[in-house]
Amino acid sequence: MKTDYQSKKLKKILFVCPYPENIAAGQRLKFEPHFSRLEELGYEVTAHNFMTLKLWNIISKEGHTAHKILGTLLGLLKRLQLLFSIRKYDCVYIFMNVFPFGPPILESLYVWFSKKVIFDVEDNMLSSEQGSINWLASVLKSRTKIKFLLKNADYIIASSPDLVNQCNNISGKNNARFIPPTLDEKRFIPKNKDSNLSEIVIGWTGTFSSKNFLEMIVPHLESLYEKRKFKLMVIGNFDYTNEKLDLEVIKWNEDHEIQQLQNFDIGLYPLPSNDWVSGKSGLKAMQYMAIGIPAVCSAVGNVLTFIENNEDGVLVFNESEWIDVLTDLIDNAKKRDEIGKNARQKFLQNFSKETIFQKYLNIIDN
Repeated sequence: MKTDYQSKKLKKILFVCPYPENIAAGQRLKFEPHFSRLEELGYEVTAHNFMTLKLWNIISKEGHTAHKILGTLLGLLKRLQLLFSIRKYDCVYIFMNVFPFGPPILESLYVWFSKKVIFDVEDNMLSSEQGSINWLASVLKSRTKIKFLLKNADYIIASSPDLVNQCNNISGKNNARFIPPTLDEKRFIPKNKDSNLSEIVIGWTGTFSSKNFLEMIVPHLESLYEKRKFKLMVIGNFDYTNEKLDLEVIKWNEDHEIQQLQNFDIGLYPLPSNDWVSGKSGLKAMQYMAIGIPAVCSAVGNVLTFIENNEDGVLVFNESEWIDVLTDLIDNAKKRDEIGKNARQKFLQNFSKETIFQKYLNIIDN
């Protein structure tokens, strides 16, 4: 027997993405996990990625200028070719942009030829404080195209409630919705053991574009290490060194991602207090909650909406608190375990994969 969705005419959905599939957290822990579920319901899903894996692997590294330019031109050519087939799709889902640089020329063409446009805006891309790999990329990136897509999209998906308000103010349509990140609760599970007793592991996971947030609190971690011994574990796609800490750097690997995170006893989520952060979803905190460990977070942005301090996470309200907060958790295994269990329970109640999928489906199918 066919479901209501399967009995409908096949709906073709095009996802226009900046990054290779299953690589960047903004995609692989957001809408990508729902591709197979959409296909099960009779949708035809196509993902079109701007970056090749080769370009992704060198984009954060110094040099490789010729290859970066060539990769960018190749991505532009692919986006232009896609225009000739875009009318066959019932819905075009644009994540962040069509082309990362310059005015909204390609965005205008995509909107013009598309039957329905969903624009997914990650972080506060409207902010002048937005992060970038280097100053040149920051200059070349245009906020004009973000405003254009906000004004012309049929629906908007934003990465935080605060960003929803900003998007609605620009669009004037009240068509923006907040959808949290997607973490499969059957995959992101707590480690099958108590907290480490011999060596406490304080961990952080991220990419080259966010490592500056970790570096914000490195001086506090160095001071803490003089008082308490712990291992700092960093999971990412970049090289990192610090001779003052017991440091272990692990290259991120999707196949071993969960096991890597399960090594943590405490998860770090430091952020500055600025307009850019107001658009961040709180993904790192949710990852830590999902695997049942305390997330220690700067008290800014979206984490304030779902973490209850010292119950299912820990909030740091000013820089001077980092050492005291972490010392308390290192010394108190029972507190770590209780917060971790509460965090896992809240995650299951509010952020299950199916709950998030229904939010996407309501917009795609509308």
